[in-house]
Amino acid sequence: MKITKVTNDISEKDASGKSTTTIVRRHKKTTRASLQSRFQATAQAPKAPFWKVVDQETTVAFLKRVFLPNGYPESVTPDYLRYQVFNALQAFCNSLAGLLASRALLEGYGIGDPSATATNALLLNIVLDVCSRLTTIVSAHYLGSSLVPDAKMYRLLADVLNDAALVLDTVSPALNSYFGWPQLRVSALCLSASCRALCGIVAGGSKAAISLHFATPVKGKGDIGDLNAKDASKETVLALIGMLVGALLVPRLTSLFSTYFTLFLLIGLHIGLNYMGVKALALRKLNHQRLWISWFLYDEAYFPSTYHPPPPAISDPAPAPTKSTSSSSYNKDPIGQHYFTPALVNELEPLFARDGFTHYRDPITHRVLGHVTLGSSLSKILDRPLHPEVIASWQHSEYIIWFDKKCLFYEDDEDTTSGEKDEEGEPTLPYLRSDVLPHLHVIYKDVDRCSKKARVHAWIAAGLLCKSIVHLQDKIQSTKSDYKIETEKLLKSARDSSSSSKEKAGDEWAISPVVPGLLRENSREAYVGDQEPGWHNFRKRGKELGWALKDEPKQDGYSYSRKPVVPEVDDGEEGLVMPEPKYVLAGLGYSYATKKDV
Repeated sequence: MKITKVTNDISEKDASGKSTTTIVRRHKKTTRASLQSRFQATAQAPKAPFWKVVDQETTVAFLKRVFLPNGYPESVTPDYLRYQVFNALQAFCNSLAGLLASRALLEGYGIGDPSATATNALLLNIVLDVCSRLTTIVSAHYLGSSLVPDAKMYRLLADVLNDAALVLDTVSPALNSYFGWPQLRVSALCLSASCRALCGIVAGGSKAAISLHFATPVKGKGDIGDLNAKDASKETVLALIGMLVGALLVPRLTSLFSTYFTLFLLIGLHIGLNYMGVKALALRKLNHQRLWISWFLYDEAYFPSTYHPPPPAISDPAPAPTKSTSSSSYNKDPIGQHYFTPALVNELEPLFARDGFTHYRDPITHRVLGHVTLGSSLSKILDRPLHPEVIASWQHSEYIIWFDKKCLFYEDDEDTTSGEKDEEGEPTLPYLRSDVLPHLHVIYKDVDRCSKKARVHAWIAAGLLCKSIVHLQDKIQSTKSDYKIETEKLLKSARDSSSSSKEKAGDEWAISPVVPGLLRENSREAYVGDQEPGWHNFRKRGKELGWALKDEPKQDGYSYSRKPVVPEVDDGEEGLVMPEPKYVLAGLGYSYATKKDV
């Protein structure tokens, strides 16, 4: 009998947007003979073993469904798998080290000691619990707002604290048996409980930030709930494997040497694997370190430095910045040369920042470019009156950037030994020393305009100004020139937007064009175009490179104003924790008295 087939081709998309095609066939008519022959062939077929029926592809697909998020790899970021591999290995090492610490902790409670009592163990447990809870309250108050911006640093710090707690637990019995100081053992256990509580706070906040990063890929859509559930299942399996291996290993470690050697070996592997896993992250949100590195590389496209080699190679690098053919380093056409991708910036980011908001460093050579003091008092940093042109340039600014007096010198200082100023004449504009590292002070205006956004903008502008000054200082020292860096020229280029790019490119001692753009944006009446170097252009290029920056608000209708709409909160500084200023400037004026001839 003839058999006809009905076929349906079904095309579908899953939650991550991946397309799948399914073919469904159905027999319209069949005979009883054909059914009997099919059943006989199935009954006579030899049965394959279980390990042959479950093929490799089926096993891999099953493990992916159990331990990987739905829609993988489209539902997570590209750095997810590499981080999870290192995270799994470090969790296994931590599980083994935890068993050694647990054995020592039980000995500390008095197990094996006939003179120990349950009451003493209970009291010790109460003391440890009090230390743990107090540490949790204090650490949550001081570190709560810093965990998300510096998630990589605190993720590694959490494992260091955990390993410190394991070491203290393991050596606590020896402090009593060998030194005979029970108080020292109790102190070590209390410190261990505090480290473990601090680890819980730090690890919880940083892990939440990392999970949120994994669940927000550039393309596709992730599920943070499913991602956390699959991570918990992987940690459970690894803990079980670690317990099984530890049950075979720990009974064989009977001497102090074997116990401590194995413990420190596992701790070394644990910290090393954590470091590799954290360095594998490519977070797409900007903290203060990633923001500074991004702006440094952004400025390199316009004003390449001459004192360090090109940045490390990446998988899909943009064209490296090239020097202009003119006599200066000013680059007039930086299109396509912005390469501050999240992968490169995270690779250059140091995990433990030594300086924070006080120093600027070259992210490639780690050279110190300058110092900054945020929220300084203008009256304390000035040793003589300011020139009227300087005061006039600050009238419409949200913040003021000025130099420390150790970095300045005046022409009248070279002519007179006393260094006193001439009271009858106008104050002279100072020069910058070429042998002193620049130190800038940021003075904020009144409290109402001292916003977080203005503080971030001032911090970046001061850093790039230090970078340009160091570039000029290197050029003066290498060429042995007698050129003097004029503060008047720096301020004039910052407020004068009429000079053409040809004039700037032809100036041998020109600074980076990014600095005047940032300082002009500081003024409420200045306009910086979309294609000029500034925050708007930086945000536009950053979004193209994959950074998670918010969209700017659109204008309603047609506006005759040339000034673009600037968002009130986010310019890349949403996750930054800026220090609060100690001083703000309430007013600034200028007056002088003239002497009459007698």
